[in-house]
Amino acid sequence: MKLFRPYRLLLVLTTLFTNENIAQGIQIGDNCPDIEIKQIINYPSGTARLSDFKGKAILVDFWFSACSACIEVMPKLDSLQREFGKDLQILLVNYESEEKVRNTFKKIQRLNGVNLPSVVSDTLLSLLFPHRSSPHEIWIDKNGKVKAITDHISVTRKNIKDLIAGKEISLPIKKDDMEYSSDALLATSSKDEFLLRYSCITTYQSGLSGSIGMNLRPDNSILQARAKNASLQALYILAYGQWAKDFHNNRVILDIKDSIMFKPNTNNSHLFCYDSWWKDTSRSKALKEMQHQLDIFFNIKSNMKKREMPCLILKRIISTRSPISEDKKKRADSYIENNELIVVNVRLKQLIENHLNYGLYAWAPFQFIDETGITERVSVVLPAKFESIDQTNRYLKKYGLELFLEQRLIEVIVLSDNEH
Repeated sequence: MKLFRPYRLLLVLTTLFTNENIAQGIQIGDNCPDIEIKQIINYPSGTARLSDFKGKAILVDFWFSACSACIEVMPKLDSLQREFGKDLQILLVNYESEEKVRNTFKKIQRLNGVNLPSVVSDTLLSLLFPHRSSPHEIWIDKNGKVKAITDHISVTRKNIKDLIAGKEISLPIKKDDMEYSSDALLATSSKDEFLLRYSCITTYQSGLSGSIGMNLRPDNSILQARAKNASLQALYILAYGQWAKDFHNNRVILDIKDSIMFKPNTNNSHLFCYDSWWKDTSRSKALKEMQHQLDIFFNIKSNMKKREMPCLILKRIISTRSPISEDKKKRADSYIENNELIVVNVRLKQLIENHLNYGLYAWAPFQFIDETGITERVSVVLPAKFESIDQTNRYLKKYGLELFLEQRLIEVIVLSDNEH
């Protein structure tokens, strides 16, 4: 089903583009038109107008299924929606088909229990808020005025509270480079058919969203490793083949004297862009070459070693009550009631790790290891707001589960000074 009938779309676009500023997209400080939005899944009526959310602040989150950062932030968005539901409406927006969006929510374990409304097959909202990369966040106050346009990093509990309270918020503006093409080389216009080897490293580039990955392009057998505005730790995680695996940033050890240049700062000088293309090359050979190239460029010696590291271990202890769901066909769900988070039919590892990530242990300073052996879906009750390991354990012990902070021998990437 199409989003709008042709004559309705023509009428809407005619209205929108009578003003030159609106033709260039809604800007910060502009009021949003009261448009009708159709094809909303996970929403009772399936359609809505912005005025339907009157009295609530609105966060519009543009995403797509192949965007790892988009998927990563969704459990956090869902948690914020449950916490501020009376004063906030988070609306996901996706240009892909309803079938593809539903399959994404079904296949990706991190999205179990995420029930945010999502616009599918979108064209209109993307015209109102043109952008090149996602996640792309539009912050709208209770009066329908756009207060900020940011990336997902600015979506924090404090900033959401300020938006709801009507406070002036000053957040970094996300300005996409609308001319950038993800299929083009960063520093040359060479044609793919003549390419044998290409590599480029740059400093932080404004307008590019942070992302990282390695993929084989089936159309021309080019293996591509690309990182946009990524940290040194992320580059080496990619170079050692640990991207998209359960390998936390804390497992990259900066054993170098001048490590300050690689730590977060306000001018983003610790972020880099990396792009390498190989023609007809194995992944293992490409990774070795990437390691060597990064070592030379940053004058660092890197190695994969085993070290004793503090880890958060989830264990199964003796109990008469099991967390395993009795009704395995029941739909995954989560909601807050009496300051408790009730979670139904989800994967245990993702549940606990997400719970820790949005509390005092934000962004996982410890490697998380699940030693319960539980592969079935579980239904448990946890505190609505994470405060400590002891607090979480008081709930987990009811199900024969407990978290321990222990030293474990695990593989780490050690970056040390190059003495030669």
